[in-house]
Amino acid sequence: MTTPRGLRPLAAEGGFVSPPPTPLNDFFRHWQCIALSSSVVSGKPFVQNIGDLPLVLWRHPTTNAISATINICKHMGSRLDNAKITPKGCLKCQYHGFEYITTDTVGQITEHEGKVFWSYKPHRPAPHSIPYYHNTEYETSHLQIDMDASLLDSALNTMDIRHPEYVHSMGFGSNNPPQNIKEFVYDNKHIPSVGLSFDYISNGVMRTLNDQVKTTQNFHMYVYPTFSWSHVKFSRKSLIIGVNLLPLAPDRTRWFITIVHNYYKSDIGKRFMQTLASTILNQDYKQMRNQATESPLKHAMLFDKVFDDEEAVVDLHRMFEKYRYPDMNSVVDLYREVHDTCDK
Repeated sequence: MTTPRGLRPLAAEGGFVSPPPTPLNDFFRHWQCIALSSSVVSGKPFVQNIGDLPLVLWRHPTTNAISATINICKHMGSRLDNAKITPKGCLKCQYHGFEYITTDTVGQITEHEGKVFWSYKPHRPAPHSIPYYHNTEYETSHLQIDMDASLLDSALNTMDIRHPEYVHSMGFGSNNPPQNIKEFVYDNKHIPSVGLSFDYISNGVMRTLNDQVKTTQNFHMYVYPTFSWSHVKFSRKSLIIGVNLLPLAPDRTRWFITIVHNYYKSDIGKRFMQTLASTILNQDYKQMRNQATESPLKHAMLFDKVFDDEEAVVDLHRMFEKYRYPDMNSVVDLYREVHDTCDK
């Protein structure tokens, strides 16, 4: 196991050293992907929860900028699903006509790489980027799927290099174990990350798709708490998969998938790559539905058994020791902080 220059090595014992505990609202200070840009259309409110935080978004009719507030009117509690967007870009509640202007918004909204992100007092100025997304030699597309599993289960799955042999055995996995496995831990006060590189011997299907290239070079990265990307290199061809995770409930998580590749330029080729990705996601979906419900017992049992070469996924699990599902108590705390800030 090696550590590149500029990265902190793993502790001699115990693996990843988590940052000190932080307030629960720290989760809201990370950029959260809440929609594909194409889903937020002009003239119509768009609703989305982050955990138990209900948000409503709307586009300004002339600037096209997106604003967000809590999907509960602060006058008499009406939902804002059916609010009207005025010519001046206000969100007008249809119960008593209260208009939400820019000073009534909650958090910050940005559009980034075809997706909409929200954060309250974000740690960093912009969401993390996916490699090669803006490279003109690469094609990009997006998918989304809701998984019946927790954010933690979803996160561990993105960094787990053992399950493809079983979950993706129909066409994509290989019973040849990964080789040359190396782990990297990125030390950041607010945004810890773990990386993993390895070589993988492809099966016959993947060799056919990739000019009979036998071995692929792989790099996976997880950026706490909700972003992951992987890069698979087949000689001169590359496939990058970005995954933004959004907790919808304690046992339900939305996966926003970004596909970046230099395989095919045609629309048919792009659809073919989307079909491959969808097939893999559907295989993951079956396994995610088989995950045990979140409970203290499950958390006590997790990783009582550890296989060889699982340092990265175990360290990711340790990273999540400070995570708690953003429930209604944390949402109320967030609102009180927003309210107190507005009153100053």
